[in-house]
Amino acid sequence: MNLDSRAFLFSRGLIASPETARSTPLTGGYWNEVFRVTAGDDDLVLKHFGGTRVASTLFPIMPEAEARALEVLAGHDVAPEPVGFWPAGEGHGPVLVYRFVPGAMWHGDTAEAAALMARFHHVPAEGFRTLPATPQAILADADRLPHGPADDPLRQRLLAARPAPCAVPPLARPVLVHGDFSAGNMIAGPQGARCIDWQCPGMGDGAEDLWSFLSPAFQILYDRQPWSQQEAARCKAAYGEHATIARLEALAPFLGYRFACYCVFRRHQLAGIDDTGSERYRRAADAEIAVLEALR
Repeated sequence: MNLDSRAFLFSRGLIASPETARSTPLTGGYWNEVFRVTAGDDDLVLKHFGGTRVASTLFPIMPEAEARALEVLAGHDVAPEPVGFWPAGEGHGPVLVYRFVPGAMWHGDTAEAAALMARFHHVPAEGFRTLPATPQAILADADRLPHGPADDPLRQRLLAARPAPCAVPPLARPVLVHGDFSAGNMIAGPQGARCIDWQCPGMGDGAEDLWSFLSPAFQILYDRQPWSQQEAARCKAAYGEHATIARLEALAPFLGYRFACYCVFRRHQLAGIDDTGSERYRRAADAEIAVLEALR
């Protein structure tokens, strides 16, 4: 990718001079590069997406959807404030620019995370992809994902623990779902917690964001300890919508099964390339499978 972030921002009139601006690479993903650019009073983040779009995954890369999500959430104190979005052009992929959120990776109280989720779930939104929100639809979504080798004992354990579809409380209204909400996608700053990396949002069930935040597998992937029962209970109580919590309890086995499928695949995908990452996905899959096995 290797985009010149200062030259790009200067060409769009967002900084006065590329020579006096400072560009610092930030931790990005496999499919994008991220820079913090400071110039005078301007403190911006430039996110440059690669040309590859990953569709057959649980976390698709959707630059346009991320830009739209930031626009919808602007002014609600839940996400970075957007500056501009440019589709792929000559010499660059899609580019998203937003204001830098000062702070550090979040390590706060689960009640604070619940309050953040509740705030963005109440922001009116439309025009995003529709997320599966029933046991049958979530299982079908799991089945479309790539799987690991058929003789993998971890995969065999997972298939043996596959939950059977059941009736769940109806979804009253779809909300804007982050799609990858976890402690690793929050920034704790002077103005409170903010949620970042909105590159796979959709309209669906707020229970999905609650589940991913509370999931032991997500905690393991961010090298954190799983939440205690007390911390999980505090999160649910702080979220406060009893209907969503009821759906969370009913949908948890199906969301867990789907994510375990993803983790088993990623374990094999990274083997020999990133053995540390591969082992972390193995532990994450094992944690979710153990939860499913305990329910049988």
